[in-house]
Amino acid sequence: MTEIVDSTQREPPLSGGLAWIIRSTLAYVLILLLGLALYLPGFRTIPAIDRDEARFAQSTRQMLGSGDYLHIRFQNEARLKKPVGIYWLQAAATSMAGGEDPANPIWTYRLPSLFGALAAILLTLALGRRWMGAEAGFLAAALLAVTLLMGVEARQAKTDAFLLATILVAISGLAEAWLVASPKPILPRMSWISFWASIGVGILIKGPIIILVVGLTAVTLTIHDRGTKWMLRLRPWPGIAITLAIALPWLVVITIASHGAFLTQSLGGDMATKLAGGQETHGAPPGTYLALFPVTFWPASLFALMALPWVWRGRRDRSVFFCLAWVLPSWLVFEIVPTKLPHYVLPLYPAIALLAGGYVSDRLNTQIGSSDWRRWPMRAALLLWSLTGVGLGVVLIGAAPFGDGRLSIRGILAAIAIWSLTGGGAWLAWRSGSRLGKLRTLGATIVGAVVVWGLSFAGALPALDAPWIAPRVKEQLFEKLPAGHGPVLFAGFAEPSAVIALGTATGFGTGGDAAQLLTNTDGAIAIVSEDQLPPFDAALADSHISAEALGSVDGFNYAKGKRVHLTIYRRQTPR
Repeated sequence: MTEIVDSTQREPPLSGGLAWIIRSTLAYVLILLLGLALYLPGFRTIPAIDRDEARFAQSTRQMLGSGDYLHIRFQNEARLKKPVGIYWLQAAATSMAGGEDPANPIWTYRLPSLFGALAAILLTLALGRRWMGAEAGFLAAALLAVTLLMGVEARQAKTDAFLLATILVAISGLAEAWLVASPKPILPRMSWISFWASIGVGILIKGPIIILVVGLTAVTLTIHDRGTKWMLRLRPWPGIAITLAIALPWLVVITIASHGAFLTQSLGGDMATKLAGGQETHGAPPGTYLALFPVTFWPASLFALMALPWVWRGRRDRSVFFCLAWVLPSWLVFEIVPTKLPHYVLPLYPAIALLAGGYVSDRLNTQIGSSDWRRWPMRAALLLWSLTGVGLGVVLIGAAPFGDGRLSIRGILAAIAIWSLTGGGAWLAWRSGSRLGKLRTLGATIVGAVVVWGLSFAGALPALDAPWIAPRVKEQLFEKLPAGHGPVLFAGFAEPSAVIALGTATGFGTGGDAAQLLTNTDGAIAIVSEDQLPPFDAALADSHISAEALGSVDGFNYAKGKRVHLTIYRRQTPR
């Protein structure tokens, strides 16, 4: 990689046992263990999250239960917004982990996301080792692994973590074609085949997103080189045939089977709605992802922010420019599109981690001295990072009283850990003039992240009551009616986690619908919110029956941002 600092400031390269491990294949073992330490806490204990995870997992459950692996359904509704790939992966993982019972716990459906996240950090390591050096690759993989967004996506039964792994495979092929100075006109067979195969798999996972990210990267590199000759090294014609052979069969079959509804809903409905405006109230102005970055990339955001001057000075280096071509065009598109969710920019985070890893690696071998902190960009980065850490701790402490009306000891411990990491990291960073100081800052951040996210995901979040409404309803029903009950209908609460908790036949409707169910069905259960009680009581009065309250659940519907109070009813039998 092009040197970006004065060579007179260089110290001897990093040496010793740590350097030997980083430069050997043991680096992959260390990164894998780091990923497991980061992502396994809370993996089994956090309930199904509304709305996307619950929808994906429930649709896979129904696929397993029906044996129909072509159509995707959520209850009786065809789910045609996304391709089938993630459902197949979740079905396979659940079958292997928990047997053929479709009512397996939610964590079995999360396994593809866990594998995808682990593969993503290992691929980042491989990509960085080859093009930016062993130290930069290792540091990039570690920094990507500890980010908040990676931790969230690794624990959810959704598309994004596994999609990230497919994008990284494709990006690796792109990098090999563009960065290698070789007289050979074609890449090794496995390189170009894996490039096109990963695009096919990525399409089956989440449609055209992989084409967007990889395509914009390729276009930017082509403009930079003023020619497409380098792309010929990927053998586009047989490669496109491989992509189509993977992605096209299901797309054709489901289009025919749905009489064109798949294309209408996925392209004309889902995608067009996101491009036209904020889908499902997820609209936000341009700049939202930039504003969220210090949080979603925390705690690695410290090193990413500090790397900005280094990246600017080294922008003509081909490895640095490759990462910029990967990040900037797609980031701009994501900012322009009105619909915004934090995970949309996840495919760009490995490139940012590689730039941060390159910066840290360069600084580990550079004697800068405390004067480095006299520059305002460094001070601004440290201040922003510190404020973010303080804010995250406040959120963890405040989440329990806001939802449950009481403090959570686990939340307090997690917040203390975050504040300790923030204070200690800031202090070490400020004093990190020597190489040893820089290593201490980096090591404290990585070890601290393991502790912080472990306490947060395995301790603070599962201990909350307010967000987990449907599981608490299920617990109350089992406690009150251990012998079982009839059909269940929710009035005023319609989140998919209720279906995960109580089964595919769970109904949703109004207070009047709930009263009608109790009137006409023996053993039925009505779960009614406060705002649906007037029509519920009126309909019961008209039916001349009485309802018995079995219990109630107070909670916070985070999908809608409002509190709910649900009362569980069954028809009162005459004594």
